[in-house]
Amino acid sequence: METEEKPILDFGAIDFTPDWAKRDAGVSVGHVRSEREPQDRKGSGGGEKVGNRRQFGGERKPFNRASQGGGSPRRQFQQERPRPLDAEIKILPDTKALGTIIRKLQQDFHAYRLKDLAYFFLDNPSSVLLKITPRVAEGATPRPFHQCKACGFASTNEDEVAEHAIAAHLCDYYDIKEIEREPPKGNFSCVAKCGLSGVLLGPPNIHEFNGTVREMIRTRYPNMSEEQYRAHIEMVRDSEAIEAWRKSAVKKTVFVHKGAGEDAQELTREQAEAEFRRSIMPSLIDTPKNLMISAEVALKSPVRPLVWAVRDALEAERRAPYNMCFALRGAFHHRKLKFFRANDARGPEFVTSADLKEFDTAHAIPELAKLANYIAEHPCSPRVDLVTDKETEKHLVWLVSTGHVVAFTNGVYSAVEKFPKYGPQWQKRSKAAPKAENVEEPKAEEPVEAPAVADAAESPAPEAPVVEEKKEEAVNEAPAELA
Repeated sequence: METEEKPILDFGAIDFTPDWAKRDAGVSVGHVRSEREPQDRKGSGGGEKVGNRRQFGGERKPFNRASQGGGSPRRQFQQERPRPLDAEIKILPDTKALGTIIRKLQQDFHAYRLKDLAYFFLDNPSSVLLKITPRVAEGATPRPFHQCKACGFASTNEDEVAEHAIAAHLCDYYDIKEIEREPPKGNFSCVAKCGLSGVLLGPPNIHEFNGTVREMIRTRYPNMSEEQYRAHIEMVRDSEAIEAWRKSAVKKTVFVHKGAGEDAQELTREQAEAEFRRSIMPSLIDTPKNLMISAEVALKSPVRPLVWAVRDALEAERRAPYNMCFALRGAFHHRKLKFFRANDARGPEFVTSADLKEFDTAHAIPELAKLANYIAEHPCSPRVDLVTDKETEKHLVWLVSTGHVVAFTNGVYSAVEKFPKYGPQWQKRSKAAPKAENVEEPKAEEPVEAPAVADAAESPAPEAPVVEEKKEEAVNEAPAELA
């Protein structure tokens, strides 16, 4: 009897937030591509559309220029391109994301295509780490980067990083409270009024006035300079307006140190900012020789040459992910994962935690031998052709979990040999063979999610003999935190 084919993998939600930016730990990631999908899926060989391979915010393409600044691609390319940043950009997997993937792979027997894992990182900007080293011409003055240690924000302008630190991280060190006080006393001949919003700012001769103006600019009109905003301020001498301001001034916003007791000193925003600049900011801003930054943060940098350079590097890597594959290969070797190539010595490269070995059918029970022989005679067999009842399902699970059958993540199974058969490459080649017409065409590959801890009874997937790798390549690229 036929059993309903079960999903091969379920990677679940993986947190790809970098260590220095983990404010919200619930970051869900989408599917690993089981094959590199073409730009036009409908026109690729007349095959059936395989579905949505990316789930990072719908159909969003993270590194598409049109998606970064709004508007059509044509309009984006018509923008004046700044002078490119003269720097070397090295693309690496984020350490935390890489550690998560390695742990998942170590608990799974399936064979994963190395390129698919590379695109899994590249499709999620927060999981891509960039090492940016500026090139300095001989005799030129280097222009270093300044970086916020709390979130990775970077710029070549130190003032921009300082303003960012205040706007983004002041509340990390101070609690904001609203207190009530006595109405201001004294005789006031006029009050200032915002001509844009109608808000009463207070008499211009009180010491809080300048702080109130700057707060209005910060919260309501951030694109205005102080000079532009002050041009919209009106002076009102109406006694009713003065009294209205007096009543509204009973509430005041103050800042106190986080964790301080009830008797903590209450500071105005200006006082809190001044203290933040003096005592906290020096340890919060760094000037690194090599800028280490996530792709997600780099693409939001105010330094336009940096943004364009990062876009170009990411787009080139997506076309041919050599650097990412090289880094992943090194990290996986470091954690004792195995590699093999399918079909021949130049076929697609796979990685698995399974210890693959050929199956001796001559000394096996008849049921296991029959199933193993069928898989050997019908490479790339889908699960539905192999599992007819619970007994054969148990046999298949055993063969995969012990490394006697290769289970690929696209749902097909092949015998263990030097170069296990894998479609569609092998299927195209086998059409010319005499027995090719008897080999069933494998199903279109389904979206594969990042490695998940699958149930031992449903998640087998071993690998074939390991092709010798360049060990010096592998270990050199293994991130230090994984050592």
